[in-house]
Amino acid sequence: MTRRQLRNTIFFITLLYSLALLTGVTLYFSDTTDKRTNFAIFKDLIPFMIAIPIAYLGYCFQRRANYLLALRPLWSNLIISVNKAIQFTHDTNTNRKDYADTLNLLSASIDEVRGVYRNLKTDTDGIGFYPFESLKSIHKIVSELGYGNTDTAKSAEARKHIKHHWKNLRQTFLLEFDRPEPTIFDSPYISDKKKSILRRSETD
Repeated sequence: MTRRQLRNTIFFITLLYSLALLTGVTLYFSDTTDKRTNFAIFKDLIPFMIAIPIAYLGYCFQRRANYLLALRPLWSNLIISVNKAIQFTHDTNTNRKDYADTLNLLSASIDEVRGVYRNLKTDTDGIGFYPFESLKSIHKIVSELGYGNTDTAKSAEARKHIKHHWKNLRQTFLLEFDRPEPTIFDSPYISDKKKSILRRSETD
C-alpha cells in the first residue's frame, strides 16, 4: 500500500468515526422515542462500528509494511544495476561479458519494478505506461554505447545522461519511503551550535 493510499484510508476512517460521533450526539439529544430506543440501538452497534474500521486499518498498516519490505531490496538492486552502468562507461576497453552483465542487471531491475508497481493508466488489454522511464532510458543508453574500444568522449556523454536519469529516478522513487531526518548527524552545512543543541536535547 502506497503512502497516498494509506493516508486516504486514515482520512476516510477518521471521517467515518466523526460521523458516527455526530450521529450519536444527535440521537442523544433528539431521540424522543419510548425508552430512547433509537439511541439504545445506536449504543448496541458501537462495538461493531469501532471494531470493523480498526480491523481494516490494521490490515492497511500491514499492507504498508509489506510494501516497504518489497521496496527496500528493489532499491538496493537499482543502486547496484545503475552503478554498474556508470562503471561500464568508465572502462575504456569493455568486453562482451561486461556489456551483457550490465544490460542483464538493468533488465532485471526493470522487470523487478513491474513486480512492485503496475503500469500507469493500464487499459483493458493490460497495456500501460512504465512508471519509471528513466530506468529504461539508462538501459537504452548502455545498449547504444556498445562495447570494445569505446570513444572516451562518447562514454563521458553517456555517463552524463545516465547520471541525469539516475537523479530523476532517485528523487521520485525515494518519495515513497518514510525517511525522517536523523537526530544526530555530522553535516558540514549545519552550524556547530545547532549540532550541540541537538546532541544536548538527545541526552537530556
